[in-house]
Amino acid sequence: MILVLITLVSLSTQTGKALRVQQPYRVVAADGEARLRCSYRVGGSPEEMRLVLYRGKYGEDQVCFFTFNTSQPHIQTDGPVQCRGEISPGGVDLTVSGLKGEDTDLYRCRVEVLYPPPYLRKFGNGTIIYIPERTDCPNTEAQTQGEYDSTRFILPIAALASFFLIIIIIVISTYKFFIMSQRKRMYPHMVPVMPKRVDCRFGYENFL
Repeated sequence: MILVLITLVSLSTQTGKALRVQQPYRVVAADGEARLRCSYRVGGSPEEMRLVLYRGKYGEDQVCFFTFNTSQPHIQTDGPVQCRGEISPGGVDLTVSGLKGEDTDLYRCRVEVLYPPPYLRKFGNGTIIYIPERTDCPNTEAQTQGEYDSTRFILPIAALASFFLIIIIIVISTYKFFIMSQRKRMYPHMVPVMPKRVDCRFGYENFL
C-alpha cells in the first residue's frame, strides 16, 4: 500500500512538471535571417536549461544549441550559421542568421530542463523557415533614383549644347550678312544675275 502511494505521488509530481514546447508554424526569413520563438511550459521554476535547434522533420541536422541559466538575458553561438537567443519567461526568441535559399526546411526546438530534477526533454511541433533566394536585380527605388540623377545630369548638358548651337547659328548668319553688305558696297551698280531656264533642246542655259 505504501509503495502504491509513493508511486502515485511520484506520478503526480511528474505530471505537474510536464514540459510542453510550442513554435510558430511558418517564418519567412529576410536577408538570410529568420526569427522564431521557442515557447515552453513547465511546472516549477527551472534554473538551468538547454535549447537545441534541429533541421529536418526528424532532427537530422543540429543547427545550434545552448546550455543556459534562466537568469541570463541572452545567448549566442558562432559559426557559418549564427544563433542568438533572447531569454524571457516561458521561452527563447531565436534569431538564426547566415541562411541560404537551400536551407529552407522544417526546424524543431528541443528544450531540456537540467536543474532542478527531474530531467525533462521535449520537442516542439516544428517551424517551416522559408529563405527566399537573393537576386541581383536592383531595387526599384534605387533604379528610379538613378534615372532621376541621370536626367538631372543630362538636362544641363543638353541646354548648354543648345545655347552654343544658337550662338553658332547667329555668328554664321551675321557673317553672311556682313559679306553680302561688303559686296554691295564694292559693287553698288551690279545687277544681280537672275536664274535662267535651261533649254533642254541645246543642253545649256539660254540667256537670250
